[in-house]
Amino acid sequence: MEPIREPRSTEQATALLERYSNLDAQIAEIEADRTDSIASINANCDRAANALIEQRDAIAAKLEPWWAKNGEKLTEGKRKSIELGGCEVGSVAGRPTLSIMGDEKDVVAVLSGLRWAKPFLRIKASLDRVALLKGTDGKHSVALAELGIGRDEGKERFYVKRVEQGGTLAGRSC
Repeated sequence: MEPIREPRSTEQATALLERYSNLDAQIAEIEADRTDSIASINANCDRAANALIEQRDAIAAKLEPWWAKNGEKLTEGKRKSIELGGCEVGSVAGRPTLSIMGDEKDVVAVLSGLRWAKPFLRIKASLDRVALLKGTDGKHSVALAELGIGRDEGKERFYVKRVEQGGTLAGRSC
């Protein structure tokens, strides 16, 4: 790797920026190749697995009614699953879920009016940062400042970015 020194002239800075641009273009090409390779591998694996997945799912579909008829006898009613043929086969209880008849907003409105229903409602207050930022210059700026809310100006920072050149595709070299 060639040593990198701080430039002392515009010509030296230009040479470094050209080197930066070249390196960034090479990195972009490597990343594009990586993305293409990953996509190709994923497509090949998907093609290879699809037939196997179809067979596996077809077998599971045939085993489900068989288990419904025979599972209790095989477990002697003491368990929900057994090991058989190199697999664990059985059933598992589903998790309970909440069902709401009608519009949730209507239910919230009714529950809001009932003292006993407060534990069933969640009210979350949060700061609207965009509105507060605008408010630091508005008529409530003094009151907001008393609450410790102020405006921090963004700190200027340095950047270097390769310029995309016309006729290139996403940073790839020709």
